[in-house]
Amino acid sequence: MNYSRVEASAARARIARAWLGAHGQATVGTITLHAHQRAAAGRLRALLADTRGAMLADAVGLGKTYTALAVARDAARLVIVAPASLRAMWREALSAAGATATFVSFQALSRGGATPAADFVIVDEAHHARNPGTRRYRRLASLCADASVLLLSATPVHNRAGDLRAQLALFLGERAWVVSEEELARHVVKRDAADLENTEPAGVLPTASDTRWIDVGDDVDLLREIVGLPAGVPVQDGGDAGALVTLSLVRQWASSRAALRAALRRRLAQATALLAAFAEGRYPTRAQLHAWCYADGALQLAFPQLAADHVVERPEALAADAQRHAAGVQALLRRLAHAPDPDDARADALLRIRAAHPDAPMIVFAEFAATVNALYARLRRYGGVAMLTARGGVVAGGPVSRRELLAQLGPSGARERAPADRVTMLIATDLLSEGVNLQEAAIVVHADLPWSPARGEQRVGRVRRLASRHAQVHVYALRPPAPAEELLQMERRLRDKIAAAARAVGVRGTIMPRLFGIAAHSPPMLRAQTAVTALLDGWRSPDRAATAAAPIVAAVRAERGGMLALLTRPGRVELVADLGRGVSDALDQVLDAAGRAAGPDVPVADAAVDAALARVADWLRDRDSLAVVELASTGPARARRRLLHRIDAIASGSPRHLRGRYLPLARAARRAATSTFGAGAERVLRELAEARMPDDAWLNAVRTFADLHARDDADGTPSAIAVLIVLVPSAWAAPAAAGPP
Repeated sequence: MNYSRVEASAARARIARAWLGAHGQATVGTITLHAHQRAAAGRLRALLADTRGAMLADAVGLGKTYTALAVARDAARLVIVAPASLRAMWREALSAAGATATFVSFQALSRGGATPAADFVIVDEAHHARNPGTRRYRRLASLCADASVLLLSATPVHNRAGDLRAQLALFLGERAWVVSEEELARHVVKRDAADLENTEPAGVLPTASDTRWIDVGDDVDLLREIVGLPAGVPVQDGGDAGALVTLSLVRQWASSRAALRAALRRRLAQATALLAAFAEGRYPTRAQLHAWCYADGALQLAFPQLAADHVVERPEALAADAQRHAAGVQALLRRLAHAPDPDDARADALLRIRAAHPDAPMIVFAEFAATVNALYARLRRYGGVAMLTARGGVVAGGPVSRRELLAQLGPSGARERAPADRVTMLIATDLLSEGVNLQEAAIVVHADLPWSPARGEQRVGRVRRLASRHAQVHVYALRPPAPAEELLQMERRLRDKIAAAARAVGVRGTIMPRLFGIAAHSPPMLRAQTAVTALLDGWRSPDRAATAAAPIVAAVRAERGGMLALLTRPGRVELVADLGRGVSDALDQVLDAAGRAAGPDVPVADAAVDAALARVADWLRDRDSLAVVELASTGPARARRRLLHRIDAIASGSPRHLRGRYLPLARAARRAATSTFGAGAERVLRELAEARMPDDAWLNAVRTFADLHARDDADGTPSAIAVLIVLVPSAWAAPAAAGPP
């Protein structure tokens, strides 16, 4: 194979430029992008050129919004999909960026209805689209079918690894469910605050303290009574109610006495409603139970005969269980009326935290609105305290709009107000933990345990943001009022019960919260991808990028022999490595080889280069052959096999005088069986495979479908070796003379 020898620094620069993409413009509208944002935009453009899809999973606060708008600046029909609460934020960002877009909320997708045409879709807080079984997901998949897709989420994995696969399937389709984790990670750009050290000056992003836990007393006896509460009766379609009800009550006990009291009242109302139905021989479903309207302590009973149509022949056993559960709940409520209230200790702890940071506004997060209300009621007389729930904001002077309240804690918001009018403590539910910039604050308090580490990261990320005036964000958490060992024993017991329920009724996912951990952790595949990108960013050197025709070859001294290679084809770049165990695109091996490729230039024999190039070429042939087999094993394999069988049947069965017309169409149509499509397009593909049409019209339809929807280059263009860096063991290498080896 012909190749050009270059200096190692030039080869490394060529790899960095291909992998990272061009930085592009430094501004978007009136916004000046930071170096890490320009770097992310370059990498994302390179990924979008391949499969027309990518995910930006930077940590909260690193400026994903303007990075995304920089990437989508040339879109003709840009659509933003995000939670409805972020509409105003996106409107302001689009104005600052000088861009226009149509905004579609996740809530609107869930309701159904028409969606706008798009050539570029930005999906913000994309983890809301991690369940392919929902109407929301199906509508979003259809919207993304013919568009480039950029997903934004600091926490793409909430409960299980499948969360990420479901989101990437919006542009990878079924391939997202079967490819390796390394291949999956290739479509994700993710950096944490520590990664900014390579690109940004110190102080651009505040540091975050370790979580400091605050004790609020001991309420372990009540915890034991909750765990020992007689199991309730589920609604007719509700499955196992025992462990899950207990879990819910424990979560509310850990949040506040007020949240627990509200939950117990709801339990009592449901038990009362079920008893009324059982007395009439009826067993309501979840939807039918809504006939019993429970709100603010009031229970309105409908006629059970009208509200529930499922007849129970022997309801006495169900009624007895419901009565035992109701009696246990009533006993707990009586106990709460006379027991010390740990919410007083929680409020005192918040006052102590505020006193320790008199010049720094604080945000207190809680999962339950009852907790927010209870803490605000105890603290509002101290001044500067506000609360925010789904019902709106409240300050000492009365109701206030969400927008006005949050403006105080946005950039320079509080400093524009008189001291007497400033909000220095905002107590809010988790509706505030997504898409809001609160960098005027410097303290985050977890009033209860976040449902998942991802939620904990989102809470802190609302405050720890670019352009904050604070050098550090202080993080506190109120500990559940029971000894750690007691909590761990309770957790094990509930996990065992939940596991049994899962086997019986199909409960899935991580249900128990993390009792003693707040920070979210990226899956290993994303951490390796981040490390590779950070390492290659140090190789970027515009004046050293080689201009020779590919492939270019360099050799460096290394402690271990092997190679690192860059593979390219139109719109796609890949890195592979061989450290003596065979060629692989596994990210850990690529990272290992790249880390060894920074040594000095050394000479290398042509035979060694030829052997390395041959190994990569053999691996490419094997990989490309297996790709079709791999795709054939995926969920839509039946549709693809039907396509191939029908195409082959038309081609082989056509009259001789028509083969000149059918065979070229058949070859073009076969692309539909080997291409990558987004989830929305794959549903169309399954319908097309069964469509009843004349042969030539059907072949043309399949070919046109592939041309419109294919998200990769499956037209036969093979990957080629663009750069090869040979790692020569130190014991074999002698320093190279000046100039290329």
